[in-house]
Amino acid sequence: MNGFLLVDKPVGPSSFAVVKRARKAFACDKVGHCGTLDPAASGLLVIAFQAATRLLPFLPQEPKRYRFRMKFGVETDTLDSEGVVTRQNGIVPAREALDLALQTFIGKQAQTPPKFSAVKINGRRAYQRARDKEEFEIGEKAVTVLSLGLLIYDIDSAEAECDVACSHGTYVRSLVRDIAASLGTIAYATAIRRLAIGPFSVDNAVAYDNLDAHSTASIVSVQKALSNMPSIIVNKEQCAVLAHGMQLKIDMLNDSVVIAYAENGDVAAVLKRKEDGMYQPDKVFI
Repeated sequence: MNGFLLVDKPVGPSSFAVVKRARKAFACDKVGHCGTLDPAASGLLVIAFQAATRLLPFLPQEPKRYRFRMKFGVETDTLDSEGVVTRQNGIVPAREALDLALQTFIGKQAQTPPKFSAVKINGRRAYQRARDKEEFEIGEKAVTVLSLGLLIYDIDSAEAECDVACSHGTYVRSLVRDIAASLGTIAYATAIRRLAIGPFSVDNAVAYDNLDAHSTASIVSVQKALSNMPSIIVNKEQCAVLAHGMQLKIDMLNDSVVIAYAENGDVAAVLKRKEDGMYQPDKVFI
């Protein structure tokens, strides 16, 4: 088995728990994933099997689409429903003010990840430092919000539901925090659901509870999953060259990274362009 599987993760299990369940269900020793989801979040998780685990960095990662709910007037230390309340009694904004505020977040911006996140600070995860009640700062990172819209707003319960399309690395929990701050108040994410990663949609995903051997029919081939990548087909002689880690001259290409497929359709190598049309195998699968 070699390829990718789209899984609809429910609220509760960690992304690692999904990988562990997939490894057991398919009796597969090499299983990985991209785009970690917090236990409190649900939605699309892309699982890779066997050689495809080495191709995860080449999967299209953008845009990512989420649907999320936020509650105004209360803030937690994790910025979601799993945390401890740290502040409350914040104001509840009017719908018109919220609509206007959301529009100001569309575009490129600097965002500070949550302290309860997997960001590494001097070699240690931020959430580990936060759990140990250490004092530390997290640097800002550049992110892009492509679209952000208000779907539902219940001012009586102080809850809003929104839809966002954003770049890889955007934290929805931080977005909720920053939206509230721009309105002079506080909020936390009560629900986060990932709907899509690039061309992959949760509508085509297998339910977590249905992860079993029958799910192999839903495996997405490497060629289909990486159809966005420039590629070539290499013959047996060229495969032998790549297997020995030697360069190939490919004059018709000018791309920096190319996926090479054998004539039977299996991935042969990931090639990186050098000088004078020469391509060096970066990852070899044959």
